[in-house]
Amino acid sequence: MNPLVAIVGRPNVGKSRLFNRIISKRKSIVLDLAGTTRDTIYDTVEWNRIPFDIVDTGGLKDDKNTIHFKMNKRVETVVQEASLVIMVCDYKAGVLAYDHEIANWLRKTDKQVFLTVNKIDKPDEPSAVAEFYRLGFKDIFAISAEHGYGVDTVMDAITDYLKAHRNELEGKDDNTRKPLKLVFTGKPNAGKSSIINYIIGNEIMLVDDKPGTTRDPVELKVEINKIPMLLIDTAGLKKNKDGPAVETLSAMKATDSIHRSDIVVLVIDAVQGVTGYDKKIINMIQDYGKGCVIAVNKWDIIPRQDRRIILNSIAEAFSFVDYIPVVPTSAVSGEGIKVLVSNVIKVLHDYEYRIPTAELNKFFRDVLSKHQPISSSGKIIKSYYLVQIAVRPPVFVIFTNNKTGIKENYSKFIMSRIREIFGFKGVPVKVLFRSKG
Repeated sequence: MNPLVAIVGRPNVGKSRLFNRIISKRKSIVLDLAGTTRDTIYDTVEWNRIPFDIVDTGGLKDDKNTIHFKMNKRVETVVQEASLVIMVCDYKAGVLAYDHEIANWLRKTDKQVFLTVNKIDKPDEPSAVAEFYRLGFKDIFAISAEHGYGVDTVMDAITDYLKAHRNELEGKDDNTRKPLKLVFTGKPNAGKSSIINYIIGNEIMLVDDKPGTTRDPVELKVEINKIPMLLIDTAGLKKNKDGPAVETLSAMKATDSIHRSDIVVLVIDAVQGVTGYDKKIINMIQDYGKGCVIAVNKWDIIPRQDRRIILNSIAEAFSFVDYIPVVPTSAVSGEGIKVLVSNVIKVLHDYEYRIPTAELNKFFRDVLSKHQPISSSGKIIKSYYLVQIAVRPPVFVIFTNNKTGIKENYSKFIMSRIREIFGFKGVPVKVLFRSKG
């Protein structure tokens, strides 16, 4: 695994802006609101030919309310795993009492700390960082994350440190398999973060009873059944054309996470049931060609006599994607969580499955050659052969003498027969037609 660099500090000192500057793309949400980033955001960077992972964390607040306590505990967990820490302070605000508390805590961790003093608009000011030496760190950098001043110097220092301490730090993982991107999405407060917490057995994701706690997509690297995975928790998707800017950006990032995913777990609130918006999310997943499992969460509070009725209503609501497995779950009791994970692994297998040529040829002989499509003029359209041209998702091409005359219901017939024989549970199957010659 790559060494990990963690960015920490008070809210609104510019951590997310520095993170975005380093990774050269706008991944963290940046607004002029204190505490906009509540969750941990990861990316991989290479500088001076040294690769490392970098994580943007929620702002540390001297606040004893529940949500900020959980946030602080999660930042502590990230710092424990880090090889190096960047502490960010605000030049315009000066050294505050809570900066001292954060600095004292970081010194106790025995981690290498680079102190960056952000929002310095006059790079030629030699005394800009003088008062920040009171925090007790020798490595202090004057920067402007917004304009990029001083960031290259910080990056050089990071890679120099990582290179010099390579033997002390964790080496690269021998497992070269690209991690499965598993995205959890759904309406706010359906229980996405709680399910992830139960799967990993650790309260890493921020969980609170208030809808919309997760704003940024939160990424967590794990290994399940020897399969490397990147679990991605997204902000709840909902209609919000005129809502606050933070919620609008969060929805955009959740949609982007689905687009970049391999498999999506759509989490539905069992009490609320399926809504029109849940169907829109499923259509989005299907349009993007992603594998999917539906988790019906909060199953523990559904009376047993009502469970069959609810499952039947969900099956009816999603009859247009009846290939997607539906798993009742409870992030409180753990009911169905193992079944959910096993379904994800099965969907992954089918998502990557390439049918052997001999079996595909047999399918062609047994199905296609006996059920030739008929054009609108009543003529039989001859099929010559069938090939699978892609996986993730599986795509099939049938070569014919006239692709323009094939009706849509014939495509659906072929897809249903492919599923009947080869499975592809939870995976969208695409069938294309091409004219030979």
